[in-house]
Amino acid sequence: MQGLQRMIESGRDCEEVLTQIMAVRSSLDQVGVLLMEWHIERCILNGLPEDSPTVREVHDALKTWARFGLVPGARADLPEPAGES
Repeated sequence: MQGLQRMIESGRDCEEVLTQIMAVRSSLDQVGVLLMEWHIERCILNGLPEDSPTVREVHDALKTWARFGLVPGARADLPEPAGES
């Protein structure tokens, strides 16, 4: 945020500032997706076997969610559940 503020205060071109804002938003979105994945795997699915139907369904739902971009910058390269290729 301070970098963006310095860019504005120093009179940087609006397009440069907007480009930087989009990069920051994308990074935050990616961190949010990673945190959500971690929460689901560690807190919600904790203890379920990797090959359970529930785990596969959640992995598929996350991949679909990321692929269709419900969050800009979401990654679609989620690992396949165990036993799938």
